[in-house]
Amino acid sequence: MQHLTNSKELFAATKTQPAQEALPEIQWHRAKSDPTRAWLRLNEATIPATAPVRQPIDPQAQAAIDLLRSRLLRQMRQDGIRKLALTSPTQGCGTSTLATRLAIGLASQIDLKIMLFDLNLRRPELCNQFAIKGPTARQTALTGTRREFDSTAVRIGHNLALSLFTQPEPHAAEALGTLRARALVNQIEREFEPDLMIFDLPPVLAVDDIVAAADLYDAALLVARADHSTVDQIDRAERLISEQKPCIGVVMNACRFGLSDDHHR
Repeated sequence: MQHLTNSKELFAATKTQPAQEALPEIQWHRAKSDPTRAWLRLNEATIPATAPVRQPIDPQAQAAIDLLRSRLLRQMRQDGIRKLALTSPTQGCGTSTLATRLAIGLASQIDLKIMLFDLNLRRPELCNQFAIKGPTARQTALTGTRREFDSTAVRIGHNLALSLFTQPEPHAAEALGTLRARALVNQIEREFEPDLMIFDLPPVLAVDDIVAAADLYDAALLVARADHSTVDQIDRAERLISEQKPCIGVVMNACRFGLSDDHHR
């Protein structure tokens, strides 16, 4: 570090420093190609029939998820949201379950390309939701333990990619807040051109991960639970999110008031 001897030198040095620190360049081991070929590079996996995401759910709950999917897609296109974080006030609100159902619902539209990232690094859950094990379930590249995104993500069908996480990471906030993590997410967006990247993040009021990861997403969706979350918790969580990025809404799980049965489903 250069030693500054007086105020004039200090003033001159501040004038020459860049306004923002440059993001590190992520080195890809394969030549860059068009997005279609990039998706085909990902390891293809199959969701077992016994996986939780394959099990049927209550028709009203499914209708609510379908409605959320359509409203989210509309708002995504209207506001230019490409990277969405899902979080909750506290543990046990069903964020991971909603993230998986939402990703699958969006990917059912064949013209969309969806990526789902498990960023709940302290308590990873998506591997259990999809029941994908073996060589296709790898450590996420975002922690820096792997060099390539291609070798750490799996593809379901032609338009759903999963970045799973199998081992708890005690230094999750530090990993998510690095310039390398931001550069990798930006590189993935440029290379694969997904329509939406969904990040499953831990609870807002429990840890600081949602703040550390703020540079990774464009907006956040707060998932609360009617029989678990308090009004104060929801309010505090929404305020904390809004200090970082826009909070586009609150989803209430386990709510008794569903869609009316009008026989048009």
